[in-house]
Amino acid sequence: MDIEQKLEQLYAALRELQVTEKLSSIKPNVKRVGNEYLTSIDFTQGADRATAANRVSLLLNNIACLKDHLKAWCKKNGKLFTGEQLINSDRDVAIIHDLWNVDKHAELNRSRSGLSPRLQHSPQTGLTFKGGGPMMVTIPFFEGGVIRAQGQASLRVAATVVDKDGNGLGDLEAISLRAVAAWQAEFVKAGMKLTQPPERQSEYRRLSATLQAIGVLYRAELPSGTTSLLMKVNSGKVAVEAYDRMGKKIDDIPNDKSSPALRDALQNTFQHEISPDHDGVIAII
Repeated sequence: MDIEQKLEQLYAALRELQVTEKLSSIKPNVKRVGNEYLTSIDFTQGADRATAANRVSLLLNNIACLKDHLKAWCKKNGKLFTGEQLINSDRDVAIIHDLWNVDKHAELNRSRSGLSPRLQHSPQTGLTFKGGGPMMVTIPFFEGGVIRAQGQASLRVAATVVDKDGNGLGDLEAISLRAVAAWQAEFVKAGMKLTQPPERQSEYRRLSATLQAIGVLYRAELPSGTTSLLMKVNSGKVAVEAYDRMGKKIDDIPNDKSSPALRDALQNTFQHEISPDHDGVIAII
């Protein structure tokens, strides 16, 4: 199996976290209490516990085993294998590796992340709103009505990751996406030529176009000579670098000269986004 096929399997496992087609089977529960009618909807009905857990296990396995695929490729091509260093240096990669070992062995002899992560609860489905596009959920309150989601709203298998003390570490899917991007960057560093799947290319274009629009809107605040911007998100904090036409970094944005409007535009727009590229998103200004 080549690495491209393994990545295809990985992205297929990520896609299987979405189960929006199951929305039609979820019905509002209407209960009469005195003269009032109370309506509740249980979105965890989208998948049974075993199905949800299996999809998470498959995702963890597909990400964690990238280490061995990279190791085999490096050995075959006479390249230095740096997968162990990546696990030791990248928090998201290490968390996934720990969760994978817990899933296999039920416990950790050694936590590569130092956090001894675990899933707070069993994986289950929930209604989520993600991405920067339009989103809408139609919820009927009459018998036989069908719940529908449009745009970036979807029913997904979700799980929250916590450390050994129960402190939140983040959403499993977000951690997984960042870990995959980190592994792909390691493949490229080793000398592989990889092509992002269509959905990740589309996501990159969306983020790049949004960054470009903000750059054009606040062009007067950008450093003189700026022709491109590089945006990264680290622990919810948005950082942008300005570059000139020769590819030389000019300055960081926002800086002490940036207006509150520019700071808010960058932070509010990108703080929850995950770049498909570990090195960030580039926009031409």
